[in-house]
Amino acid sequence: MGFEPAVRLTEQIADHLGTEIITGRLKPQARIQELKVASDLSVSRGSVREALLILESRHLIEIIPRRGAVVSSLDADQVDDFSELFSELLCQLFVKVAASRSRRLDEFSRSLDSMELALVQDDFDSLVLARRSFIRAGFPILDTFYLSAVLSGLIPADMRLAYVVSQHPDYDMRDTLRYHQALLEAVRGNDVDRIRELVHAHSKREKKLVQGLQRPGTTRPLVGNFGRMAVAQKA
Repeated sequence: MGFEPAVRLTEQIADHLGTEIITGRLKPQARIQELKVASDLSVSRGSVREALLILESRHLIEIIPRRGAVVSSLDADQVDDFSELFSELLCQLFVKVAASRSRRLDEFSRSLDSMELALVQDDFDSLVLARRSFIRAGFPILDTFYLSAVLSGLIPADMRLAYVVSQHPDYDMRDTLRYHQALLEAVRGNDVDRIRELVHAHSKREKKLVQGLQRPGTTRPLVGNFGRMAVAQKA
């Protein structure tokens, strides 16, 4: 595996392992062995150790004393806790964007264009990346560092949840596009109530699909060709 010299090696390792976790290749509670990763990627164990600290900050792994790094769990209670927090932070983000005087919304529109293309190509990987880009489009508009920083740390978990949700037979990629289109319309209209309604309804829908996966006979293979996701795509 070749790495781009312009990107820090530890971040490339973290992005590679993060992609494996987000897409479900590495399952919850799976151990990540430093020596094996170092050997597989032809990097030093120290670089792997630093990459694991990055993954821990992205809430994708836990580093447990005397056990090492394991992929973080994603059970129903944790999904509930995460969805409640993340949806509320998204509400704050989009309400602040809607109230901003700058109102630079071109990046949001470009993210929607990417989603539409992903639908045409039936490319779930690209849809998830566009979903991430839509959230990040709000960061330059905000006048607060902390909200952007906290959301950045939680976005990888949101991407991971998107892959879990996609396993449900009732999941439809078009719903993701429709939600973001309606959300951008609400932001443009500075409609705070509509923003909150959309964000919380979307979160509730995803939680319902995850709960449905706990019942026998509802799972199907993950959508998309996960190998297309580049190592350097930072989660």
